[in-house]
Amino acid sequence: MAASYPARRTAPKRFLAGVLVVALALPGCASRNVPPMGHGGQPFKPEADERKIWAQAEKEEEKIQKTAKVYDDPLLEDYLARIGDRLTPEQVKTAGGPGFEFHVLRDPTLNAFAMPNGKIYVHTGLLSRLDNEAQLATILGHEMTHVTDRHALKFNRDAQNKMILLNVIAIAASIGVAAAAGSRAQGGDYVGAAVLSQTAQAVLGLGLQLAALAAINGYGRDLERDADTGGMEKMTHAGYDPNEAPKVFALLKKDSGDHGALETFFFGNHPRLEERIESTTELVRTKYAGVHGIVDTEDFPLRTRTVVRENALLDIRAGRFNLAQAQLDRVLAITPRDPTAQIYYGDLYRLRAQRARAKEDKESLARLALERYERAAALDPSSPDPLRQLGFLYYQQKDAERAKEAFRKYLVLKPDAPDAKRIKEYLIELER
Repeated sequence: MAASYPARRTAPKRFLAGVLVVALALPGCASRNVPPMGHGGQPFKPEADERKIWAQAEKEEEKIQKTAKVYDDPLLEDYLARIGDRLTPEQVKTAGGPGFEFHVLRDPTLNAFAMPNGKIYVHTGLLSRLDNEAQLATILGHEMTHVTDRHALKFNRDAQNKMILLNVIAIAASIGVAAAAGSRAQGGDYVGAAVLSQTAQAVLGLGLQLAALAAINGYGRDLERDADTGGMEKMTHAGYDPNEAPKVFALLKKDSGDHGALETFFFGNHPRLEERIESTTELVRTKYAGVHGIVDTEDFPLRTRTVVRENALLDIRAGRFNLAQAQLDRVLAITPRDPTAQIYYGDLYRLRAQRARAKEDKESLARLALERYERAAALDPSSPDPLRQLGFLYYQQKDAERAKEAFRKYLVLKPDAPDAKRIKEYLIELER
């Protein structure tokens, strides 16, 4: 963020040069006939140019892991891996293709993407929008097909993809917006910063070419349609209900409108989601007519509950209050005594109160925030977080006794809090 705005503007040129090198530096004699992994029962052996792509993918992943925010939940990753194993065709396992790894990124935008070497990344924003495990299998199956059918290699061997690459560069031009979003974040405006998320800034700002193709641009209409087809084959063969496939894309299309014009990722793009809906609906109507299967399991709500709750906080900070409220309601329907969800609900009302213009709206929303924080404190008396917020709200309402009580309890529970000195100053002020 220390670089000046004009310096940031030069990034798309470097990005353009880098992406074109990937596309054009491959051997001219390389065959564009790339069979899927395990085709004909043959062992899988990556070709020379494919190994180069994988090596580049590993370098990009190192930068993603360092720059983007990884959501650390081993049980969730294990759950995704179990679904992935169920979706992996037996011929791919037998052929010795790359093992799949699943990672979750703490990012409220709608996305999942697969790197060519089998690493699959899912955003918390997308996970929080899904209704059931069959819909999750739809997304994972689509991404896994990009790997098993070696779409990155096919894409890079096709000279006609120059125009698609230029579209990627057009996306990279938003790097200037990324810089502006960072400036707004430093000034306390988290809305713009969160919409163009840290993941987008990592992919675009660091010129991660393979990640940009996988996460933002996609591999073109034909290969994306192939991924739809292959993904539905995988999920149906694994026993999931193919009727959920068009439903999940319709759901994402509906929700993506709440993310604003800066939503850059593939699954947040209306025209592309419309294509997904059309292609999967046609498959349900024809190839999978009358086919039904597993829609949900007990594991899905349990393993995704926490990620839905934590993503709600990201949406609250981004000013997407309706999305956040729906997510918190979903969490509390499963675990009504979750104190953290109540704290986040308090945050939602508190921030809405700050933005409300009418005095009566501010007062009403502040009361709702107080109720949520008080509920959180009652559910978990050992938690200092709701007490801190209660102290500030009571202070703002000039309720000195309650403010002092909340601040004192906060300091007892968290005597080494980073803001302990400031809280003590409030208490001195309140003692007057």
